[in-house]
Amino acid sequence: MMNMDSRSSKNLFAALCLFLIVGFSPDCAGAQTPVPVAKAQPTYDQCESLAKEGSAASDDVTKAIASLKEKDPQARAQAAERLGKSCDARATEPLIDLLKDEDPMIRVAAVAALGKLGDNNSIGPLLDMTVNDKDWRVRMALIRSLASFKIARARNGVLNGIANPSGEDISDINDMHVRCAAILTCNQMKDVQFTRKAILFLYNFLNSKHATTRQMADQTLHELKNTRNASIEFRAMLKSDHNPELRRWAAEWMGKIGFENAGEALTEASISDPDQKVKQAANDALAALKRAK
Repeated sequence: MMNMDSRSSKNLFAALCLFLIVGFSPDCAGAQTPVPVAKAQPTYDQCESLAKEGSAASDDVTKAIASLKEKDPQARAQAAERLGKSCDARATEPLIDLLKDEDPMIRVAAVAALGKLGDNNSIGPLLDMTVNDKDWRVRMALIRSLASFKIARARNGVLNGIANPSGEDISDINDMHVRCAAILTCNQMKDVQFTRKAILFLYNFLNSKHATTRQMADQTLHELKNTRNASIEFRAMLKSDHNPELRRWAAEWMGKIGFENAGEALTEASISDPDQKVKQAANDALAALKRAK
């Protein structure tokens, strides 16, 4: 029988696990670290065309370009914002130069401004930043700007330049937040070629050795319910993927996420899939959807 001292110690430990959330310890059963919930990034309405020198706004653009060299960071950021709204071709090169600013928030402003301008000449430098700039705030800004271009290589930068962990087990919460936002943004694109690979990054993140990474992957999977493409992609995985484990996983998460139009595909899988585990997962998902109604 447990003595009073032992019970008191266990009660104290349980209380610490319950209340000291910020000081998270992996030994606290069931405790979770508060983490940000990722969202798909909206795209910019880019300039339909870029004006050349001699437009009515010429003087304002010239002044804004000059202000990019101000010592005051706020002045540089405000100048970048004005240039992003200018729809003037002369703004592109100075803003590309600003991507090298030592202040990460100035680089964020430059990335956003280039995303709004929509000059295809800026895609290369922005893609270079997905490799070279490790500041999570800059990388978050890159998602929105690159996704705004209607060119596959820019949008591919969101998938493979930002979302893709390249085999690394992500441990940093901010880094993981950015990657999850990139995954959700890929699932919002009209071009669906990036959707499945983005979802499968989450499949791998669920197997991370880091609890917060698994937690954020789980949150992001549920957030897929609010995207354009995820429901269609999960149904396609369940119906036609050659890997029975992925079909089983797709069925399981269709039930967990609660896709409204998943019933027909799950019913078909529960009857016709050649793998018994997939059939069972489909049946379990159908039951989960029924309980959720």
